Amino acid sequence: MLLTAGAATAAAASYYLYQRQLGAVPFFLLSIFFFYLAYTQLSKKKKNQRTRHQEAGIESEKSDRDDR
Repeated sequence: MLLTAGAATAAAASYYLYQRQLGAVPFFLLSIFFFYLAYTQLSKKKKNQRTRHQEAGIESEKSDRDDR
């Protein structure tokens, strides 16, 4: 719902700015927004990988102790 409202607002603002010969401004703002989205998704993915590797490392240490 919020994403749809944001998209409608962005479309209205883009149309207004295009009428004022400022068409590059919406592209610039959208590029910043999409960069932020990509960065947050990449950060989450790396964080999940780190936690999985740490959990796997703990499990392998436990199995090494059991082997002794």
